[in-house]
Amino acid sequence: PVLPVTGQDLDGLAIEVRVHFPLGLKQALTNWRVGVPTEIDEREVNVVQATTPTGGTVTFCFDAETGLLTRLVRFSASPVGRLVTRVDYADYREVASVKMPFKWTLSWLNGKSVFEIESLQPNASIEATRFSRPAVTK
Repeated sequence: PVLPVTGQDLDGLAIEVRVHFPLGLKQALTNWRVGVPTEIDEREVNVVQATTPTGGTVTFCFDAETGLLTRLVRFSASPVGRLVTRVDYADYREVASVKMPFKWTLSWLNGKSVFEIESLQPNASIEATRFSRPAVTK
């Protein structure tokens, strides 16, 4: 189904999309700060935080050895308190000289989704109609 995305959900999704196409990520967020290094799955990560345009917080965890993004955590306010969404990136492969995650796991308050890419073709030609809003089904 087509679900409307608004407010801080839209803000958070925009950040997740920018991670895959990072041009402009630095300008999209403010108040950048470096956190204390920590470990994820027994690997040291460097932590960087920033603030979204609507006041949410995004935490990026980069593998200290490879420099690749391991985890993104975004926090947003809601009427019932702070909501946390976590994205774990894995299975990096080189595509046109760029390391890309072929698997990412999205976790939130009461759910989890795993996304896996089988193949990736850079600069592929895509018909504009593929970006049209789907018809509403009842």
